[in-house]
Amino acid sequence: MRRVLFLMLLLLPLYSFAQGNKGAVDNCAPIKQGKVCYSDQESITGISEEKLYQAIRAWAKENYGKDYFISNMSEDKKNKTIFCSSKIELLINDKDSTVMKYKMHIKCFDNSYQVEINDIAYTYEVDGKQKSIPAEKVISKNGKANKISAIKSPEAFCNATFFFVEGVFSDIHNAAKDALKK
Repeated sequence: MRRVLFLMLLLLPLYSFAQGNKGAVDNCAPIKQGKVCYSDQESITGISEEKLYQAIRAWAKENYGKDYFISNMSEDKKNKTIFCSSKIELLINDKDSTVMKYKMHIKCFDNSYQVEINDIAYTYEVDGKQKSIPAEKVISKNGKANKISAIKSPEAFCNATFFFVEGVFSDIHNAAKDALKK
């Protein structure tokens, strides 16, 4: 997780030239059924559902299964599905940060997997109090739909969230690819 945050800090100044791992980014906050929802589906030829599930499960257990107060991981072994929830400190820019909470759902298949990250909320100081703010109120429409006056740079929130999620997707992809080597 620290590696992802460090990488995000290095990339943050480039947010105006946003590029995802799949090309140019037109939308740093995709919406699904009225909620911010990041999704990724990867095909990896030559790997069974079980082997892929075990590799991603090991990654999730290592990254989300250590401290219940910060994150947790559960699974549905029968359906080869992994559920994670976490909270992290998200660095927005050189002066601003927030605690971001999110949920992640990973479903494994033969030769592929799907990931969704949703239920995102930021803990931010509003009127002198820490409040949990749903991502939809801050980063919808690439930050242009911001409804929280205390947040002065919603575009930076949007891009920081996007880059964090891209890092998580990349880590999952690497864990899945490593399973091919075993």
